[in-house]
Amino acid sequence: MKQSDAVPVAVIGAGNMGFNHIRVYDELPEAELVEVVEPDSERRAKINEKYDVKVIDSVNEINEAIAASVAVPNQLHREVAVKVIENGLDLLIEKPLAPSIEDAKAIVTTAKKHDAILQVGHIERFNPAIQKLSEIIEGEQIIALEAHRLGPFNEHLQRESVVFDLMIHDIDIINSLVPSNVMHFDAVGVSSRSDALDHAVSHMQFKNDILGTATASHVTHGKVRTLDVTTQDAYINIDYQRQSIQIQRREFESLTQLDKYSGYKTETITEKPFVRKEEPLKLELEHFLSCVLKQNKPKIDGEQGLRAVEFASEVVEQITKNNK
Repeated sequence: MKQSDAVPVAVIGAGNMGFNHIRVYDELPEAELVEVVEPDSERRAKINEKYDVKVIDSVNEINEAIAASVAVPNQLHREVAVKVIENGLDLLIEKPLAPSIEDAKAIVTTAKKHDAILQVGHIERFNPAIQKLSEIIEGEQIIALEAHRLGPFNEHLQRESVVFDLMIHDIDIINSLVPSNVMHFDAVGVSSRSDALDHAVSHMQFKNDILGTATASHVTHGKVRTLDVTTQDAYINIDYQRQSIQIQRREFESLTQLDKYSGYKTETITEKPFVRKEEPLKLELEHFLSCVLKQNKPKIDGEQGLRAVEFASEVVEQITKNNK
């Protein structure tokens, strides 16, 4: 049974990600899933078969929900988000906030004008491993971060840049972990399987001298989602898929006698902190609902979503420049 103060929510767009939003909202006691916007007949049938919810054709027909998740194609983000906000709803919009800086700014401006909650769905911020990492690196002197987000090619990715599809996750994570602006960056990429960028690498140096590297690919044979953090005292590996962390620390160094020769001995200890595994989308939507109820600023608000879009756009621009 839903709580009496459950938030009436709508999901706009019932593709792969939208369908997951529907599933999680239906499970959460804090939410009352009242409307789904999906004009496609096959998807409507799939929703009606599994969920007891009103399915409508247009955002203009929303009349029960006070908050919504937007999971439509990227090019429709501005049109849909602006209309929903102007209709008085709080909003969670899937990453990227928009496919262009202009569109992203328009969404942020509209949300501010209407005093609406605007959360951007950078889901990896809610990965329990990343939340644990934030505790681990507190007080650590970070030297470098290196992210890999790789996956096999799919036909539906032919027109989607790997920078806005995958790398933007790591752009957001790195920016959230480094309290400084970028001083210098460079990026390279190739379009090997499609007309869009399929494989890209971005290098950045922050004003506090921390280095960041993000590699994203649509053309690898396996799926990889990792982040490596080098600090003054440790080397930390995060596996997003396993929600696991491994830390290597150097315990001591010494000169030692090895048979007839003197040698250099280093002892390394490996730590594997406990990470309580939970579905990041569930944590993300719980946070959104809490922000709606309490009218609090989201953890990833429109400004942070805009910053990720701005940086991703610079990466694409730099790759285009380097490929001329």
